[in-house]
Amino acid sequence: MLRARIEAHFNRIWYQGRPPPLAYRWLAGAYGALVRRRSQRPSLVPKVPVIVVGNLTVGGGGKTPLVIALAQYLRSSGRQVAVVSRGYGGRRVDLPQRVDEAADPYHYGDEPVLIAEQAGVPVWVCRHRARALQAAVDDGAEVVLSDDGLQHMALARSFEICLIDGSRGLGNGRLLPAGPLRQPVERLKAVDLLLVKGAGQMPAGSVRVDLQARQLRPMQGGPALTPAAWHGKTVTALCGIANPQGFFDLLEALGMVVQPRIFPDHHRFRGADLDGLQGPVVVTAKDAVKLRRLSLDMDIRVLVVGLELPEAVTAAIEQHLEQWSEKHA
Repeated sequence: MLRARIEAHFNRIWYQGRPPPLAYRWLAGAYGALVRRRSQRPSLVPKVPVIVVGNLTVGGGGKTPLVIALAQYLRSSGRQVAVVSRGYGGRRVDLPQRVDEAADPYHYGDEPVLIAEQAGVPVWVCRHRARALQAAVDDGAEVVLSDDGLQHMALARSFEICLIDGSRGLGNGRLLPAGPLRQPVERLKAVDLLLVKGAGQMPAGSVRVDLQARQLRPMQGGPALTPAAWHGKTVTALCGIANPQGFFDLLEALGMVVQPRIFPDHHRFRGADLDGLQGPVVVTAKDAVKLRRLSLDMDIRVLVVGLELPEAVTAAIEQHLEQWSEKHA
């Protein structure tokens, strides 16, 4: 597929050491001149605490599991929590829409549906995140999490978390399209909390977080297995995410023999995409919210992962919320 080949092309340049073409470097210079004027942290003050979870690079990096973990933590502490998202890839996101686990991911985006399913909190999507935020506040949210939005200048925020994928880091450190950076590295100085997912170089002042494989759950329901139950088993690993290698590495670390099947990020799956695949098939939870809407007669397991919040993260969140309450009492 064309999109998959384009993604592979840029990954070779951004993360695998291939020199960027001269045209990309020229465009990166022009892009840098544009974004440097828009690289300051937005100064808009929200009506309630708004915690933005974002990154500096294009593509995934573990933001959604982090948002889910934060939402679960805040909900468990008795707070009314909501999540806002752009609803990337959704077709009905021009106006604020509340998403639940039964929503169609092709209308509202796969990540919002996954968050609603796993976090159990209201999720509001809109192409204009500020409108989604207003809808969440009007609905009674006391704390709002934004899934992505670090670069969204119109979104008011009180606390910023930047997450870096330790296995990929910041790539070659260049701005788009010569590298994966959406903003200059200096933007990291303005965030409140810098996290690194998994192994890799730790920037000064950052905190490490880790994804843990918890279950292999049948996609259509039924008893779940521990990942250890499939140690040594050959599986087809199917995914349409920004960093498929991270998924494959996790399965291999669990002892599975992986046969990869890669689709572009946010791919709209059809039944024909699975024709000829050798079962059993293992997919990500993000892909499962789309695949389960198809009539598929095969053994498909969902790798359920979770992110444990270190005490340093929860302490920073609690301190922020306490300071917010004191300032806006």
